[in-house]
Amino acid sequence: MILVEQHGDVAQIVMDTPPVNAFDRAFLERLGEALAGVPARTRAVVVSSAVPRIFAAGGDIPYMARADIDDQMSYVELCQEVYGAFEQVGVPTIAAVDGACLGGGLELALSCDIRVVAPGVRLGLPESTLGILAGGGAIHRIVRAVGQAPARDMLLTGRRITGAEAVGIGLASRLAEPGTVTAAALDLAAGIATLDPDAVTAVTTTARAVLPVGRP
Repeated sequence: MILVEQHGDVAQIVMDTPPVNAFDRAFLERLGEALAGVPARTRAVVVSSAVPRIFAAGGDIPYMARADIDDQMSYVELCQEVYGAFEQVGVPTIAAVDGACLGGGLELALSCDIRVVAPGVRLGLPESTLGILAGGGAIHRIVRAVGQAPARDMLLTGRRITGAEAVGIGLASRLAEPGTVTAAALDLAAGIATLDPDAVTAVTTTARAVLPVGRP
């Protein structure tokens, strides 16, 4: 379900639940445990997928459709807890997006400090088209990332954008060719791991706390 590989000072969390890395309760719990269990020497974390053409397709819709309100609230709280853990962990986090990144998948990517994407991948928050909302924190995080106008466009219409467009609006940080995204993210993480850890921690903590200024 979730694999953790250590590359020197870089931990790689690999999502491997075909066909689409659906975020059911067990998956989310294991994802949180994987992050909490990375070795203490870890200086950066990369999140990637082993499922071809998929980063993560988001929440387990059939589960949410049949769950009662208490179960749904508990599930949303778990989403918020896990995504928040990625945003609050003491080292930089990088999402390696080399496939579809939708709903909860994009919520997870938005919780990371840096997003590396392939040009043609699709990213989106389609919850509005399903009669629900992105309850894991993505509404706040996408507004912080790209500003009100593009964020509301994606949130209200559920439209999917390409990786190239995501970099253009600031939703992602870097482009890499298909099949090389994870390697690029690991190289980036390895470079960060060579920097002064106190400086990296200070920058990471401060940047996460800053709200955008003057974004339309």
